[in-house]
Amino acid sequence: MMSSPPESTPVAPAAPVETKRTSRRQDLLRAILQLVLSLVVLAGAVAAVGYLLRDELNALGGAFVKHFGIAGMFVGTFIADAFSFPIPPQFYMLTAITAGSSQVGAMAAICVASLLAGQTGYHLAGRIARVEFICRRIDLFRPKIDRLFERYGYWAIAVGSLTPIPFSVLCYLSGLYRIPPKLFTVLLLFRVPRLILFYALIRLGWAQGA
Repeated sequence: MMSSPPESTPVAPAAPVETKRTSRRQDLLRAILQLVLSLVVLAGAVAAVGYLLRDELNALGGAFVKHFGIAGMFVGTFIADAFSFPIPPQFYMLTAITAGSSQVGAMAAICVASLLAGQTGYHLAGRIARVEFICRRIDLFRPKIDRLFERYGYWAIAVGSLTPIPFSVLCYLSGLYRIPPKLFTVLLLFRVPRLILFYALIRLGWAQGA
């Protein structure tokens, strides 16, 4: 009697795991490309306005530093990064450059203010998110962060820091999603090198626009 062939045991395909890894790599690569593109646009925009409006910007920078000084840069940066105010820290960097004021002092004030603002947004996210303007900003970027959370978990915020998503929005979402403080610290650590890179590119663009 011919025995029946043994039943083959089905093997679970590994495709979903590999697909997930590929999606993660694609997300990370896309985030890096977006960051590079935004930096190139920033330097190009500064070079353009430096060429077209150099005298006006020199006057504006001088007037701002004369009336508000480094303290004004600190307050302006804090408001921008804590409450998503539309004038970003890059404006104060350009102001410091055009005015010829202390670059080290200006950048120190901007970096400290940004980190304090990030902590403020993180701890007060629930209350701040009730403001209509800020709520609209969060809703604009939330779908993208939700997709990253599906693939990276809490580390989605770190990946999101490489994208053009505003720093203030990332801090709000970190608080709303209850990101552990240790992981939120990673986002803060990314902030300082990014601000320094912004400053270097703004300074380069300003020099190229001469």
